[in-house]
Amino acid sequence: MGFVLGGIIDFTVFLMENRKHWGLLKTKLFKANQPVRVTVAYLFRIEVNGKYVLIKRHKKDRIGYQPIGGAFKYFKEENRELFDELGVEPCDHVPRDGKTDQDLRIRIKKRKNLTDFIKWFESRKNRELDPWREFYEELVEPGLLRDDIFRHVKYVFICKHTEGVLKSPVYPIDEFRYAEIYELRPETDVQKAAIANLINSDEEIVFATPDEIRKGATNDGRTILPHTFKILPK
Repeated sequence: MGFVLGGIIDFTVFLMENRKHWGLLKTKLFKANQPVRVTVAYLFRIEVNGKYVLIKRHKKDRIGYQPIGGAFKYFKEENRELFDELGVEPCDHVPRDGKTDQDLRIRIKKRKNLTDFIKWFESRKNRELDPWREFYEELVEPGLLRDDIFRHVKYVFICKHTEGVLKSPVYPIDEFRYAEIYELRPETDVQKAAIANLINSDEEIVFATPDEIRKGATNDGRTILPHTFKILPK
């Protein structure tokens, strides 16, 4: 009886410690020792008159339009010991270069460690915190928006979006995708006008309605990538 009671107490404590991640507990029970690909990203919701600003993705594995944003970065040296313990390694399904080397597009050797990885991410330790970098690299650096107007931007955190562990439609490995959604809040009329003027940026930018995003294509036939729906209000 004491052994059973002790087991119940231990299980109850385990559930309480993981109450924010109950949806991931099955990774400790089913296929626990199988690998999982994990992507942790941030996406910008930029709305102009009921339409959403999307930018063209040029990588050959999936070409189409998507929200401004990208993967969070981790600090390699500071996380080396923890990542070794959790079995975290770079995922090579998408080739890496100097700009993407520390992106949180990773592979966890045993998915039973996924919950502990997410706990690390949500602790905000030893990782990128600010979504400004991708906004700058995708819109300001290539000249779509002027640097002197967008040296500072206001944005607010909206929500996080997770889908559970799913079979990948692209890669030969199950995936877990985690995204933080931020909404851009232009503060000046000049910033608002510049954002609205992005519609004139040739093929790089499209303004898409919610219905176009849900169906995966603009009315003139341009592909909208599947994850784009995450920026839509729930």
